[in-house]
Amino acid sequence: MACAAAFAACSDSGPATSAQPLCTITRAAQIVVAGQTVSIATGTYGGDVAPARSGTSSAPIVFQPAPGAVVTVTGGTNGFRISGRTNITILFINVTRSSSYGINVSASSSISLVADHVSNAGQPVSGKNAAGIRLSDTSNSVLWANTADHNSDAGISISGSGSDNNFLLGNASFNNARGYVRAAAGFDIRDGNGNSLTANVSHNNEDSGFNIWDSSSGTKVTNNVAYANGDHGVDVHNASSATVVANTVSGNVDSGIEVTTSTATTIANNVSADNGINSPRTSGNLRVDSKSAAGTSVDDDLVFLRVSGVMVDWAGTRYSSLAAFRAAVGKESHGVQADPRFVSSGAGDFHLRAGSGAIDGANSSAPGQPATDFDGRARVDDPATPNTGRGSIHFADRGAFEFRP
Repeated sequence: MACAAAFAACSDSGPATSAQPLCTITRAAQIVVAGQTVSIATGTYGGDVAPARSGTSSAPIVFQPAPGAVVTVTGGTNGFRISGRTNITILFINVTRSSSYGINVSASSSISLVADHVSNAGQPVSGKNAAGIRLSDTSNSVLWANTADHNSDAGISISGSGSDNNFLLGNASFNNARGYVRAAAGFDIRDGNGNSLTANVSHNNEDSGFNIWDSSSGTKVTNNVAYANGDHGVDVHNASSATVVANTVSGNVDSGIEVTTSTATTIANNVSADNGINSPRTSGNLRVDSKSAAGTSVDDDLVFLRVSGVMVDWAGTRYSSLAAFRAAVGKESHGVQADPRFVSSGAGDFHLRAGSGAIDGANSSAPGQPATDFDGRARVDDPATPNTGRGSIHFADRGAFEFRP
């Protein structure tokens, strides 16, 4: 099924062939059936694309550019609106300037959003702000390699008690902001069970890099990078059984990894550096409040500050060094305070350089520890660094990146 807005012979009442394509994607969405692909020619198309049918697991409905085409969907309440549907894929499409959510998926399952670019959703005005990509009461879906930036709320939002078992891999979310109040995160995960976030990057957002909030349960946050966000790198709040393992968190305004009013949180093998320096609010590379401390497991992390400050804030007591925290609380017995030696934190490159304190020291048996790093590469031993790690692999590195000598 073909769409070509700029083709003189296009017709929304035509046969949708390459010789006489449809003029609009909205019309294609009304007539496409399971097993069909909507192939879209280069051009700018109107929003409010709302598929009228579902695909099946063996015959999905696909929206994608024609070979070599660049496709932009602009305007409308939503660029794409998927409600009550299954097995629909949207890939390689630019979605911009919708008055509400850029891609709005609700009460659906098995939806795949792949390499889409969503920007400028909503307005930075109270009551008109909107996330770039929103999944509500949607399950078993995949968000892979999407970019969400300059939206007026979170870049990517997942919410609703039915939003379970969604997988977010390799997405980037940055420069999202409400503007009138600090609240727009890079990734905002609320409610739902068993959602996984792996190898995503979140930076320069108005609020935290990753919000794991409000009754979410069993969320896994692994191999992600969060830097230069306006609040925390990873913020676990009013959640249960969250796993925060093997992430790199650096240079966020408030505490790097924060846990508040949450239960059964696991924190391990992260690199948390230079967070909360001169913070106007909370501080510490790690911060766990008094309501969460008893149920939080924390070990094998690397922490570092380039200046003196709060290294760990635990149950309301602030510690200027990891050694002081360990002596007082007895946790992080395998953690280290050392320079991670990033390639260039200023340029957003958090790969490790030789001599990094993160090399060959992770616990490979930590819950949720990934077998590969952010780049998808296997764990590699650095012969110049003693193996101090634990578990079956003694040379896994802390943080999101594995050093390759």
